[in-house]
Amino acid sequence: MKRLLSMALRNVGRNRRRSLLTGLTVFFGVMVIVNARGLMWGLQSMLIEDTVEARVGALQVHRRGYVDSADAAPLELSLPADEPFRQRLLAIPNVAGASGRLVINGQASNGRAQTLFVGRGVDLAHELETCPRSAVTVKAGGSMLQPADADAALLGSALAGAFGVGVGGSVALQATSPGGRVNSLDVQVKGLTESAFPFENQRVAVLPLSTAQGLVGMAGRVTEYAVRVHELSRLEETADALRAALGPDVEVHTWRDLQAFLRDVIYRQNTLLGGVSLLLFVVVLTGIINTMSMSVFERTREIGMLLALGVRRRAILQLFLLEGVLIGLAGGLMGALAGRLLVGGVAALGISFNISGIAAVTVLRPQVTPLFVAAAVAVAVSGSVLASLWPAWRASRLDPVQALRS
Repeated sequence: MKRLLSMALRNVGRNRRRSLLTGLTVFFGVMVIVNARGLMWGLQSMLIEDTVEARVGALQVHRRGYVDSADAAPLELSLPADEPFRQRLLAIPNVAGASGRLVINGQASNGRAQTLFVGRGVDLAHELETCPRSAVTVKAGGSMLQPADADAALLGSALAGAFGVGVGGSVALQATSPGGRVNSLDVQVKGLTESAFPFENQRVAVLPLSTAQGLVGMAGRVTEYAVRVHELSRLEETADALRAALGPDVEVHTWRDLQAFLRDVIYRQNTLLGGVSLLLFVVVLTGIINTMSMSVFERTREIGMLLALGVRRRAILQLFLLEGVLIGLAGGLMGALAGRLLVGGVAALGISFNISGIAAVTVLRPQVTPLFVAAAVAVAVSGSVLASLWPAWRASRLDPVQALRS
């Protein structure tokens, strides 16, 4: 094998131009895949971060049946808004924060027009520890609600625009309690929120938890707990631990369960990247097949001489496979290294841009795992072996006499 490897290295170097062009094909294929994956993961992480750390939380805890009928805001399916229950959540490994919320439906009015709204009462003492980026959804000119605020609200930008109110203005909110009593409350608009999700902009009003509880007569109750985790990679494990600790009357949902739209977007992005990767893989295979086939054609007499001297056909097969592996390995390693350095450089600088519907400037930082880089190199080498099989088999099956006469 050592002698075959030495011969393969020499043969790859004999036609430097062709070997270089084939290696460059592998190089660019791997580099493009690593960078595309890095950009895709960076974009997905940014979208997940906006969802998990700004609005939804990594997990949410509800009474059983609440999510299935959430459109009707079933206030009777509530949970205790007390510290002992919150501490039960915090006791679960990997849980970093928990905050109670009360979601209500009602009508908002400015005295001349009215529309439906969804109120989200948040526990201001713990909301930022659960969704630390929630403040970035507030547009410039407004401010996040503070624990001391009362009868104040944050309105979705489109909702406020429909009423023609801005920061400092006021709207009347009307909602019905579980017992059927209709209550109304005037709130001051402290800020306008903007999200990439149209529903948030058009319908949602954020209120202090105590204000929302007073509006529907549900003191001491919430409809959900948003939960933050230390490691998103352990999300399902944490959800299972919460389900086991809280019992069958409570449901635990991940952000993927609650944000089907975002989950589908990520799935489509991954599918698109898979299609592009497959296309590049075919291009790389074609280049290697062409190189190895030309090598067999040009070295027919040499192969015939080796066979006439008693070299086994298996050794001829191994020789050409080794040549393909060397080209694929060299191109793959260099492409992976270049791709990884490029991803790291762009991540260090960041790509700043404004996403339509998000109030704050967003910074995209590409990211790629060492495991993916290693997998890209392994696929390049495997592809090289696959592409070399047919030319190598042809070389090993040549008739020595005919090969010497060619």
